[in-house]
Amino acid sequence: LKLERSSSQPPPTKPQGPRSSLEMMARAALVIAMAAAVAEALKSGWTPEPCEELAPGMPCVKLYEHPQGSTTVMPCPMESMKSADGCGALFGGKADGEQCPQITCPKALGVTMKLVCAGGCCPSCWAPDHVVKLDRHTALGTPAVVPPAPQAPTSCGGVRCFEPMCAEGFAKGHVQGDCCYSCVTGR
Repeated sequence: LKLERSSSQPPPTKPQGPRSSLEMMARAALVIAMAAAVAEALKSGWTPEPCEELAPGMPCVKLYEHPQGSTTVMPCPMESMKSADGCGALFGGKADGEQCPQITCPKALGVTMKLVCAGGCCPSCWAPDHVVKLDRHTALGTPAVVPPAPQAPTSCGGVRCFEPMCAEGFAKGHVQGDCCYSCVTGR
């Protein structure tokens, strides 16, 4: 007996058994793993922008390079220091390895920060704003944010201050030269 298929019937399909479901799950897991690897590479594979490409007034940031074969944190190169004389005074008489804090950079929000020289005497941990989103508190709409003190110097233009919450024995007051009120000994 020979069976013939009518033209109105769809062609037979491959059964969707456990093997094809496992294949789909394996492929989905592979895609997720690849996406996670790419995201991790973006978080740890960044470098500072070249100094020549920075806008005027933006500080130049360069990755710190440990001395060959060492993990000791040494001073930044003299040409990168904003005040080489001041750094020389800071380092005066200190042995190598004692001039700068022996730090390692943490991860912040899953992003590996890196040691950089950015004008200071010693390297510091840093990541650019596009890698670690920085909350600059530009849109604070809270009663705890108050304008600067009326006695504040003119250089305080644009600052945001917090309303001080003073402990017993202290009161809200202004210290000459400060932008914001602070807690001073009770009057």
